[in-house]
Amino acid sequence: MESVSMVSHPAIPLELSPRLHHAQFNGHQHDQQIHPNFLMWSMELKAAQESFMNIFQQMQQPETQKAFLLWIDATFIRPGGGGSGAVSSSNMVCNNGPSNGNITGTACNSGGSDGGSSNSSTTDYAADSKLRRIADDVREMMPLNAILPTEQITFPSVGENADCDPSHTLHVDAFLYDEDLVDELCDTGELGRNYCLDCSSHNTQPITYVSHSASRERLAYVFRALLPPVPEDAVIVDVGSRLGAVLYGAYVYTKCRRIIGVELNEDLCQLQRTIVTKYNFQDRISVVSGDVQLHGTLMNSADVVVMNNVFEFFMAAEVQLQIWNFLRASIKRGALLVTIPALTDTLQHFDVGFRVQDWVREVPPHDPNVTAPFDFQSETSEVKLYQVI
Repeated sequence: MESVSMVSHPAIPLELSPRLHHAQFNGHQHDQQIHPNFLMWSMELKAAQESFMNIFQQMQQPETQKAFLLWIDATFIRPGGGGSGAVSSSNMVCNNGPSNGNITGTACNSGGSDGGSSNSSTTDYAADSKLRRIADDVREMMPLNAILPTEQITFPSVGENADCDPSHTLHVDAFLYDEDLVDELCDTGELGRNYCLDCSSHNTQPITYVSHSASRERLAYVFRALLPPVPEDAVIVDVGSRLGAVLYGAYVYTKCRRIIGVELNEDLCQLQRTIVTKYNFQDRISVVSGDVQLHGTLMNSADVVVMNNVFEFFMAAEVQLQIWNFLRASIKRGALLVTIPALTDTLQHFDVGFRVQDWVREVPPHDPNVTAPFDFQSETSEVKLYQVI
């Protein structure tokens, strides 16, 4: 009998992902096809989201938008809180920490709809709503496991994830499928929570979920809490941009004018460009195809570099070693690196020829107590910020 517990791999939480065309559920192989009930639920949700955004965008005054969102929060999300549980703009203030190299600022300017004022619930909810709609669109363009036929998955042979077995590892993209959608797929039988060790109904182990995309929660954490305010003239580069989640997050949470994704797979580059065009993001987002090692000038220009579980499931160990040495040589002093997992965890299994502490210093989150639509507690141990020294 299948257990109701659902455990993601400890080294790669449900905020990252690869993909398989089939999976073993209780010892039996099932094609990963989306259940009709899930499609109906997803369509109804998307229609509701679009209706909500139509209403929201008709409100011309920011204060009206803010009041409307606070009313929804107090009435439906946290009812009965006496008003104290609602998100208040007075609680959303950025603490201006010490300067971090090239990225400095005197006010938190995350988000593009409020003219650069301090963070507000309006900006956060609108940004997350847009990311949710983008995820809906991308989900329709990708297979359930979000791995294209032109991609090649290489399961790690070294490191904490070397124990990942293709027969009981599922690739569930965290940007496309949040916890509620994963639960829905498990309830309809399209995803399994456990696999059978010997075809005995009671002898089971949890299936490992892995993801190569940042969830919406993770994107909000990176751009609202972890990083200091990103100046408009800064350059953000996402290495291995895949579905483009980090690019879209940077667009809606910052005012940075140059947001660049580097992606090896041309089909994924085209997918990102399709989304960028549909949402009119092309004024600030561009996607570069090819091996990152061919883009040394770009990497040297970057002020912020994001690497979200970028190489481990896609490249052999010797190729990863080569790329890490390229990145150390290419990324300029003062640049900020956002990595998942920590660099120390990633590089401890490679003889890279340098010590992490001789390349970068870890930087604490800029504003760990920021109020936002998400609880960031689980992110602080997984996502790390460094400055190149």
